Amino acid sequence: MMNIAQTKLPGLAAIFLCVVSLLLATPASAIKSLSVYVLFNGRAILVIDGQQRMLQVGETSPEGVSLISSTTHSAIVEIDGEQEEIGLHIVPSIGPVSEPGDTEAESYETTVTLEKSSNGFFHAEGEINNKSVSFLIDTGANNVAMSVSMARSLDIDFESGRKSLASTANGLVPMYEVVLEKVTVGSIELDNISAAIISDPGPNEILLGMSFLGQLEVNHSGNTMVLTQR
Repeated sequence: MMNIAQTKLPGLAAIFLCVVSLLLATPASAIKSLSVYVLFNGRAILVIDGQQRMLQVGETSPEGVSLISSTTHSAIVEIDGEQEEIGLHIVPSIGPVSEPGDTEAESYETTVTLEKSSNGFFHAEGEINNKSVSFLIDTGANNVAMSVSMARSLDIDFESGRKSLASTANGLVPMYEVVLEKVTVGSIELDNISAAIISDPGPNEILLGMSFLGQLEVNHSGNTMVLTQR
């Protein structure tokens, strides 16, 4: 019996090695959607298949996207050994990717309609981490932004965030980069939203920037703005 077992083991080992080789040769799952929300020198916030990822140069996301380089204008990413340059999408369309016959993905849509205020701006009521807030819609801002005093009132632990500088009318002031667990506007709710906490005096209102708006379709016509989550 021992001789029979010994003659069979090499064959089993060969089969095992063959299976391992096939697994290693299998390419990573295809990325269905990829866009840029915020670009920094040496860092970038990407949205990969609907998931927001903050990457430093040299890091790889759980989906297999590696950040090769990043400036404030563009970034180079690598997927399955191929590099591609990508830039900031002002209003990217991010959401479920529907396959033929996938009626559930095709029908999913949440819409919030905003009317321009008397001061000429769009405002929205919402929540940050389950606390009620009022937003000023600002498509020119990369991130959700607020003052240090506002962040304190919302119990945001901004001092544990990355410290940098923000350019304001008063010159360069300290700023903390954080990720908000949950941001809600009307019936639209998004998780892990990047935010800038600016030292006082910061913005008088909480700015709803592109780290949130960039994940939606934004249609502006006259005094009406429609936010659509697909």
